[in-house]
Amino acid sequence: MYRPPKGVPPPQLEGRRTGRPRGSKNFAKSWRAVLWAFEHRFEDTAVIPSGEAALWWYFAHYFPDELEQFLEEHGKL
Repeated sequence: MYRPPKGVPPPQLEGRRTGRPRGSKNFAKSWRAVLWAFEHRFEDTAVIPSGEAALWWYFAHYFPDELEQFLEEHGKL
């Protein structure tokens, strides 16, 4: 069985796209934390799902207008 060197596609995949381009990133997890924090910004007894969400919740709780503006600028609201 032919195994090409690392970083070289096998001949049958030559010229075909086989997934996400190298170096591209998925920020869905981070946006999920931001949106959770924005939705629960006025709840003092909310169960915070992660450390990242806790940081965004603190920001959303004390600066709701700024976070709303940030989310609108990035097309998340």
